[in-house]
Amino acid sequence: MNNDANQWNYWKPLFLLPVLMVFSSSPVLAEKLKALQDCGACHTEQSEDYHTSVHYINRSGVQAACNNCHKGYQHKAGKKTSKHVKTPRMKMAMSEWKRMTANKSRECKSCHSDLAMDFSKQEPRSVERHEKSFAEHETSCIACHKGISHQLPHGWKEIARKAGLQK
Repeated sequence: MNNDANQWNYWKPLFLLPVLMVFSSSPVLAEKLKALQDCGACHTEQSEDYHTSVHYINRSGVQAACNNCHKGYQHKAGKKTSKHVKTPRMKMAMSEWKRMTANKSRECKSCHSDLAMDFSKQEPRSVERHEKSFAEHETSCIACHKGISHQLPHGWKEIARKAGLQK
């Protein structure tokens, strides 16, 4: 009997460690899932875009939820639909691209750092463009990385070029 108790004492930490890891991350996971459910309840098209994006599914398993990029938004359940939600997709995209160009993609840089980029893991063309952008202090991610989390509107490239938002 004493031997069985000693064996349990040996295995107890190995059993409890995964359990503690799951439950200690639950509040973070629950908050992320709640944000996705809250936003996706009304923003169904955007939610579908997000679920096929690199910010949702990727080789590292790291996810950015809606509130990681769209900071400061409160859930507005029960309120009338805002004009922003009714705005045509192209017009909304152009507005966001202009805003993100002006603030040098601040939302992206809250997670991504040019100092932490491993150029050895990038395509040569990407390395060249990143190095040039950093040297010229033109580090607005949105200049090249449109459509990362949301599908691009039909005809976006021509309209963005005319507006000076795409080379």
